[in-house]
Amino acid sequence: MKKRFFICALSVILLIGCKETPRNKITPDSESNDSIVSGETSHEIPTGDGSACQESEALVWEDETFSSYTEDKIRGSGIVSFTMDINDRLTILNEDDSSFGEMVLNEDMTYFTLTMPKKIVARKVIPNYDFASFDFDCENVNADKDYLMIYINKQKKKVKKTDLKYAFLTWENYIKKQFVQLKTCNLILDAQGKINPKSKGLAFAVTEIKDDAIKIKSVKDCNGEDKPFYDMKGKVKWKSGDVLLIDLAICN
Repeated sequence: MKKRFFICALSVILLIGCKETPRNKITPDSESNDSIVSGETSHEIPTGDGSACQESEALVWEDETFSSYTEDKIRGSGIVSFTMDINDRLTILNEDDSSFGEMVLNEDMTYFTLTMPKKIVARKVIPNYDFASFDFDCENVNADKDYLMIYINKQKKKVKKTDLKYAFLTWENYIKKQFVQLKTCNLILDAQGKINPKSKGLAFAVTEIKDDAIKIKSVKDCNGEDKPFYDMKGKVKWKSGDVLLIDLAICN
């Protein structure tokens, strides 16, 4: 069955992805012959403010029966990530306890998704064993005694806490652990405050987060060897209010 991965504006495919585990292989201090360091002066690094950005959805995963999208809208107080083992079942309920959908990891290590809606909007859902990710915007885990209150298709849903292994991170801690890519409307600025177009298409590790701003450094091990790499640092806003101003990269 042919499958495709996307992280894009609705009509633009940007990259193909996998798990975040390659982060352990990153060597952020490695140098490149194509070295471009943004804002490296004795003064404060200028911050891209993302004021030109507009909310959008982006396609993350698609096959013949199922597609998942991500969105710029920030919901809940953080992200819950589920881990599925063989024969585990992710059962998602509506707030009235009616069934929204289920996803099962089969013994042949394929995911059965036919009981899910054909399209969902969540933080990052990839039902492929090699690249699996089940991340959802979520209210604080203590919001309900028995259920995790997650967001799918812009609405609150429920998952029983005892169904699957899960980990919850606040938005700030989740962003710290992600590789990010920059939107065209929110690129790195150089020391003179001018947009550096070469920051488009690169993957960055988050080296520091403070309020709505992050410091970032480009990494080699995410986009693959066929993509140009520039050794680059900078500072951008990662959110404005409840809207993301960056994309979460999915690494090769």
